[in-house]
Parts: sequence; structure tokens; C-alpha cells
Amino acid sequence: MPRKITLNDKEYTMPEIDFNAICELSELGVDVMNPKTLSKHPIPTARAIVAWVIGEDLNVAGNAIQEHILAGGDIAHVLTAFVEAVEDSGFFKNLPGRAEEKPEKPTSSKQKK
Repeated sequence: MPRKITLNDKEYTMPEIDFNAICELSELGVDVMNPKTLSKHPIPTARAIVAWVIGEDLNVAGNAIQEHILAGGDIAHVLTAFVEAVEDSGFFKNLPGRAEEKPEKPTSSKQKK
């Protein structure tokens, strides 16, 4: 099931988490194979996920997230959609030794000022 995220009143469809996606996300700094990535580094992970989803670089993604937050938005849905996409990924489910490991969902999405 495709996951949707909304940033700045624009809806994006999250691509399927397959082998190429894992490689692309790794190049952006997201260790999809480490289930603690989201809980340890939620903000840079969210920025990398947004960059991957919208097809832009990290700076453009960071600016989009900042604009979204300044307008009263939240990024929790980005992280939640990503975790659900990983959990639903046939590729991820079939990796040896990964059946029991799932990314940890973040506890909070609001940045403290």
C-alpha cells in the first residue's frame, strides 16, 4: 500500500522500500538496516527521507521541512509513513535475520527551540 506524506500542502507518494531504495537512503545517511536509526537521529533521518521522497537534495528537503514546521506543520507523519513502508516491504521482510527487527518509531516529532 503506497504511503502518502504531505509537506506544505503538497502530497507525495513514498516509493516502495526495495533494494535500490535502501541503497539510495544509505547514500543520504539513513541506515535502514539499523532499527534504532529513527530513535537516535529522527531529525536528520526525516530530512533524508523527505529528500528521497521529493527527489531533491538534503538542503532543499531541509528547507521544505522548515517551511512546513514554521507554518505549524509536524513531521511525525513522515517518520510514521516510513516505518510502515519498511514494515510492509517484501524485500525487507525477506532479508535473512531481519524478520524480527523493525525500525523503532520516534516518540516525538516536534523540535525544541
